[in-house]
Amino acid sequence: MTNLLHAMLGKGLGGLEQVFLDYQPILEAWAAKRGGQCVGVVRKGGKVALAQAGRTPPLTEMPAFTDWDPITLGAARAVVRASKPAIILSHGQRPARLFAKAASADVIQAVCVHKPSFDVTPGTHYLCVGQHLANLALERGAPADHVHVVQNAVKPPTVQAQPFVDEEAPVKIVAAGRLHSKKGFDVLIRAVGKLRSWDLDVTCEIAGEGDERADLEALIQELDLEPCVKLTGWTDDVAGFLATGDLFAFPSHQEGFPLVLLEAMAVGLPVVATEIDGPVEILKEGITGRLVPDDDPDRLAEALGELISDRPAARRLGAAARELVLRDYGPDALARRLEAALDGMLS
Repeated sequence: MTNLLHAMLGKGLGGLEQVFLDYQPILEAWAAKRGGQCVGVVRKGGKVALAQAGRTPPLTEMPAFTDWDPITLGAARAVVRASKPAIILSHGQRPARLFAKAASADVIQAVCVHKPSFDVTPGTHYLCVGQHLANLALERGAPADHVHVVQNAVKPPTVQAQPFVDEEAPVKIVAAGRLHSKKGFDVLIRAVGKLRSWDLDVTCEIAGEGDERADLEALIQELDLEPCVKLTGWTDDVAGFLATGDLFAFPSHQEGFPLVLLEAMAVGLPVVATEIDGPVEILKEGITGRLVPDDDPDRLAEALGELISDRPAARRLGAAARELVLRDYGPDALARRLEAALDGMLS
């Protein structure tokens, strides 16, 4: 019998939380095949707990104040006693530190690494969502047999984009993500301003929420782009929102293995992304998308403008991107990669 504890103690419902939710049914099936169970653990009162309230089997909720306070540590120890795990898989450093204190030394500890800021601890396994993160784990001293690449995946969408279907309508550029400085939405807004100055009839909608909203709204006003650039807020139907666009822009400055980029590709949108770790593992320049330098609104605008000018080529990029994601980054591929990593930990 092999039991597994799967922990994610974030407050929100972003990319990290979505990866946790994608993993959970795969881990439940993997444990069941070994006569055990997988207990999913989330923050009490967090958005994942609220969104998954009617789930079967239910997720276990626990307080998560710090990784050292007695209430949180006591709750973690209670969860470990009840679940008797052979493996604890944590998303992020905080639950990893917490459950390392709560469990005995014979329990296998694993961390899913989503971003470059992580520490390497002797004996811990690292499930890295991108090869560049796996390389960092190796550079920081993790043994090769404790580093596993488990690239993110998305479910096949039920909708598909129809880029430039209305030749007379303004070209609609879409983007999505948390409104945070590292996402580079200010770069996109400046690029839209340049496209407009070149007399290209474009609009832009950015779905998401965050602390940078006020700054982005001020930039839109400063550049006199209120009629054509909209911050639409969160959406529960990301694929549906993306499918309304003609082009997808991804101007981020730092990423692990971005889900929203995969989602845009999956609906068949031509994409332009910054040439940074994460996107460069997914896209091939001129084949499945366009890559441009980071923090460069001129080059972003130029690439978007080139796709607008050559719409058949843009549609070919979107079709190739969709084929790639459906083939290599779907739930079945994720299950194979995740199960192989778990089997490797036990071997």
